[in-house]
Amino acid sequence: MKLLEQILSELGADTLKSFSVVPNFGGYFRSIKGVAEYTPEKVVLALRKNKITVTGENLLLAKYFEEDLFIRGDIKEVKID
Repeated sequence: MKLLEQILSELGADTLKSFSVVPNFGGYFRSIKGVAEYTPEKVVLALRKNKITVTGENLLLAKYFEEDLFIRGDIKEVKID
């Protein structure tokens, strides 16, 4: 667990700032400061220090509440910039 905490800290996050992806369904992203770009094929999420780029098909911003975001669709790739 310490390795995960160190990696997340280096990215400007902590254990509460993470994401989960369910294939062919969508993903849940925590501690999102905003959406920098949105198309049905690409979503760029702004974090405190970095950005998360989500690519896939039929992406839809389903819910956003208190810095938590649910993206519905077929997520193919998640990249942290």
